[in-house]
Amino acid sequence: MIFINNIKAFGFHLIITMISFIFLIVFVITGPTLGIYTTNVISRIFFITFFLALYFYGGMLLDIKKDKRYDFFSGSIIALIGLILFVYTFFKTGMNLNEISEQLSRYWIVFNLYNCPFTVIYFLIDKVSYPILLLFKPIFPSLIMGCGMKYKRLKKK
Repeated sequence: MIFINNIKAFGFHLIITMISFIFLIVFVITGPTLGIYTTNVISRIFFITFFLALYFYGGMLLDIKKDKRYDFFSGSIIALIGLILFVYTFFKTGMNLNEISEQLSRYWIVFNLYNCPFTVIYFLIDKVSYPILLLFKPIFPSLIMGCGMKYKRLKKK
């Protein structure tokens, strides 16, 4: 059951990643006209909440037939793939812990695409990208989905 939940969670992650990538493309294309709305605090909070809620809702769609101590392991394949991408990119960039320079940013493209919803969230909160902070990006989806599963268990009681 954990393996099936992992596959489902990975599928939800890919769907949410596609949605956030489409949002990112629309945001870049319409930047000059709609860019003023993304700088507004209320719209930023809305978009951040929207992407986090997608993961939470995805966690609520997973099966809760297994023991509750495995809830946070349901998205472990997401975290594992993300951490592998992080380690590969981190070593490829010479283990740089400083702010990511423009010359090294091309190496982080695949990692940022895989974690596109959190890349968008980092952008919306104006967070500077440091490799040590990027290490946590792949872990957030499984944590939020685990919270969705916990909520589903509480709701079921």
